[in-house]
Amino acid sequence: MIKRTSALSNLNYKKVFLCFLLFQVMCIVVFLIQPNLTFNLQKIYRILLKIIKRRDNKTILIWNSPNRIETAAFGLGHEPFVQHGCEVSTCVVFDNTSVLPLEDYDAIIVNIQELWKIGMPSFNRQKHQRLVFLTQESPTTLPYIEYHLVENLFNWTMSYKLNSDVLLLYGRIRPGPKAPTNLADTHKMMEEMHLQSARNYAANKTRQVVWMASHCNTKSLRETYVRELSKFISVDVYGGCGNFSCDRNGTHWLSHPECYDKLEAEYKFYLSFENSICTDYATEKFFEILKRRMIPVVYGGANYSAIAPHHSYINVLDFETPEKLAQYLRFLDENDMFYNEYFWWKEHYQVEAGVDQMARHGFCDLCKKLHQEEEVIKYYPELISEWHPSTQCKYFNSWERTTTSTSTTSTIPTTPTSSTTQSITTSTIAPNCTNITDIQKSPRLHKKLLGYVMQRLLP
Repeated sequence: MIKRTSALSNLNYKKVFLCFLLFQVMCIVVFLIQPNLTFNLQKIYRILLKIIKRRDNKTILIWNSPNRIETAAFGLGHEPFVQHGCEVSTCVVFDNTSVLPLEDYDAIIVNIQELWKIGMPSFNRQKHQRLVFLTQESPTTLPYIEYHLVENLFNWTMSYKLNSDVLLLYGRIRPGPKAPTNLADTHKMMEEMHLQSARNYAANKTRQVVWMASHCNTKSLRETYVRELSKFISVDVYGGCGNFSCDRNGTHWLSHPECYDKLEAEYKFYLSFENSICTDYATEKFFEILKRRMIPVVYGGANYSAIAPHHSYINVLDFETPEKLAQYLRFLDENDMFYNEYFWWKEHYQVEAGVDQMARHGFCDLCKKLHQEEEVIKYYPELISEWHPSTQCKYFNSWERTTTSTSTTSTIPTTPTSSTTQSITTSTIAPNCTNITDIQKSPRLHKKLLGYVMQRLLP
């Protein structure tokens, strides 16, 4: 019965908009026939607005660049709110600024990333209206914004930042009913990965590290980290920054799923390196890989421990140098038991990633907020503290190191050798163990080895 009601509702809205378009055409025809007849377009708009508001719909205008994927993925009109199963669905999205007077929209979304193309909307703002600051890019891409000109203008923010009024996240990780609630239970589940019946995520993988990127000159200097890391462990680079290629999706920034299928079948580690090191900035480079059978090696400014399960990723910034990171990755590559521990959480959490979930959650939450906070008025007196790169981002010097001999500087060889990278093996700490299964039988020895490895590698 509910589905039928929704279908009728959608059909009614289509009829309303079709009738309105026909009405406009008739007005134009009559005007051409009788040029002395004057029409009050504002009255026509008011009639349309009353029809829209008949079911207490909130109107949302995407002011600029509505074709950007983070907004276009949701859709226009009322129907998407029903299709996406929004908790509150009585909203309508517009991308044409001339359908209604600007003063009549309940929310106007300003894509701050594209503001240079059209500028801010100019109109007499009403008390009920919300001006929404939207972006899914980091502050390093917004240097042209004159922050003092947008003080006390925006009511809400809609972005990847966790303190946004409306969250527009690249991904979400939701615990299931059997997810652990404390560290002791987590460690127990990690140890269960040692059982013979546990899945071996390293099986049939023949390559070590992969990175996929098209932006090769970044604020985070991730490209220099990759170059330094590749001196100590094999790194294959896909995209514009490397010699390997993979098909990209023609509609947005993600590669085809088949590309990720290929990578997870061959590689053990994926470099989830962000182009800037800014607060909360964790993109699809992280969440897409968590859905796969590779360990994400993260390099970014997000608090990953707050958004992902314990021991589900490796953080570059936990290691003093790329060489020490390479040592640890090689250790995991050589020992499946330790490698598999990073997948303990797979059966207990659900990962959402991609633009569809981003847009769905974002617009559903915006619609709900418009209805629930009608009387709540807030403004952002300034945006520098939350969106200026000087307050939100970190910068590093080049990660590459050189050795100097007789006034000549030479780069460290790219092929790992025993002289440049010290191998960590089980015999180093447990000389009486002939293979890794001896450690598997002894949890105490296992913890001792893991503690030793981390002590050797971490700063």
